[in-house]
Amino acid sequence: MNYYMSRVEIDEIGEGLIRAYANKFSNRAIQFIDIEHFIMEFLRLGIEYTSFAEMDAGKIGFLADGKTPLLIHQDGKIIPFVFPKDTIVLDKFLLSERERGRRRFTMAHEAAHYILGKVYAIPSAGCFHTEYDGERSYSKEELAQMFASAEWQADVMGASLLMPRYIVDNALAKFNRSNPIKIYGGNTITARDKDIIRRMAASIGVSYTALFIRLRDLEMFEYHDILEYISNELNLGGALK
Repeated sequence: MNYYMSRVEIDEIGEGLIRAYANKFSNRAIQFIDIEHFIMEFLRLGIEYTSFAEMDAGKIGFLADGKTPLLIHQDGKIIPFVFPKDTIVLDKFLLSERERGRRRFTMAHEAAHYILGKVYAIPSAGCFHTEYDGERSYSKEELAQMFASAEWQADVMGASLLMPRYIVDNALAKFNRSNPIKIYGGNTITARDKDIIRRMAASIGVSYTALFIRLRDLEMFEYHDILEYISNELNLGGALK
């Protein structure tokens, strides 16, 4: 059985799910996706919070299969606990308002694992959402697991659930009059456009990084020569002819 889909296929399914959700709950999916409501009322999954005690601090979300234990802190002890099948379990530190973007993306990522299990018609298995820490040393096995096809696909699906194209289009219209974000060279963005992305991200309920990646994947960037940035934005070396 082929467990690979292209980014375009995953995106199409994700956006289709949001369209179906919007048809059922019309007031819930206009400018902002209420991912918790989508998970509980449309997918019919449970959501619980607990204090994770896994050795890997990067593990902050878990999709329970009703069999695989999760190590948690309880009554001053670390115990293995089996959560009911099809429950999304989140580390309780994500309840902080400053973790809103991470909380929403972690929910979407775990929901994506559930959806992809339906797509591939495979039994659900307990799986973690693990965040990559750039300052930590990972083993080859850990890196292979983190960037495995299933995790990559869940990230893509999660992004499409939180940031369907029409939501991003609406935010771009609101904050930048539907003008594309300019990229100079391959990575340079003006301070003004960075602020626009931040405001768009806040309105959608995601992080700056998550929206940046989504804008790139949706091909909503307009690429310019880095010399244009140096000349016209930094005003160095004279106007570019």
